Amino acid sequence: MTGFSKEKRARLEALAKGEFLQSSDPRVDAFLKRMVAENAPVFADVYAGEMNFFNAPRRSNLDEVDLACIGIPFEASAPVRGGTRLGPRSFREWSKVRGPVHDVWRTIPFELLSMADVGDISFESPHDVDSCIETIRNTFAEFRRRGITPYSVGGVHTMTHPILSGLASGEPIGLVQIDAHADTARGTFQGNRLNDCSVFLNAVLDEAVDPERTIQIGMRGSLSPYWDFSREAGMRLIPMHEVYEMGVKGVIAEIRRVIGDGPFYFTLDTDGIDATYLPGTELPEPFGFTTREIVQIIRGMHGMNIVGADIVELCPPYDPNGISANIGAALGFETVCLLAEAHVRRRGQSRKTHWDKAR
Repeated sequence: MTGFSKEKRARLEALAKGEFLQSSDPRVDAFLKRMVAENAPVFADVYAGEMNFFNAPRRSNLDEVDLACIGIPFEASAPVRGGTRLGPRSFREWSKVRGPVHDVWRTIPFELLSMADVGDISFESPHDVDSCIETIRNTFAEFRRRGITPYSVGGVHTMTHPILSGLASGEPIGLVQIDAHADTARGTFQGNRLNDCSVFLNAVLDEAVDPERTIQIGMRGSLSPYWDFSREAGMRLIPMHEVYEMGVKGVIAEIRRVIGDGPFYFTLDTDGIDATYLPGTELPEPFGFTTREIVQIIRGMHGMNIVGADIVELCPPYDPNGISANIGAALGFETVCLLAEAHVRRRGQSRKTHWDKAR
């Protein structure tokens, strides 16, 4: 057996020349060069430097922010296992190696809009559910006022109710929810009406969510008798056994039918994913989605009018290997790409993220 010919060897050596941060796609290549010029953390060491969502610049001033990534370390209403307050920290660590270019769409959020890590919400009374909910609602009402699209990392699912209330401000929006639980139980739980089991019932009563433009996907387990409100109010509930029959393509088609062209919010509870793949969640339920199915569903929402999103109930203490946070961050980047493209379509203009202006 002989080696390569001189011509073949010369051609391969010519192709191998270049820099590490170099792409044959001119648009990607220009972006990577800009990151280097602005001292942005390209392929940053996970254990070194500032821990920011997706290596976005940290900003406290919201004046020039289009897409805000925010941590919500809130777990006062956690019904079972504690530790979700550590979700944002763990997510940040793993998000440093996610992006900045989508591997299929070639979307670069940082080239479409000004994206920033705006830190974590600070709660004056972190164990007072009502006080925390009011703080979250006010934060997201300010995002709405400024025209900022949010991506949030939590934190127990209770947080999504005030997020929706703040973003909607009396104009109900649609909802896509992937979850093991519908979270529409009636009454009080653990002595409080505002709880982790009644999140979307409360959001509907706040007129933040239109139940007829709400689709809940992946429900299963022992809490299923408590979700009558979902069906009776007009929500499209797809329990997991129905997902098995429909398949991912059927689920995507149903999302598009229910939501239509109007604005909607996407919430991903980590317990929607089977604990075999994502053990670090607050209330694991067997027989859930695979990670591959979740990413297919997220990509199936490409081109829709998404106005905000979150991932909730990431519980790092139950996954010391970081598998769950790594998966969460990867799904988060997929979602951020959807948010960035939708934001630009709504605004009709784009602007770049700049690291050298961070403050």
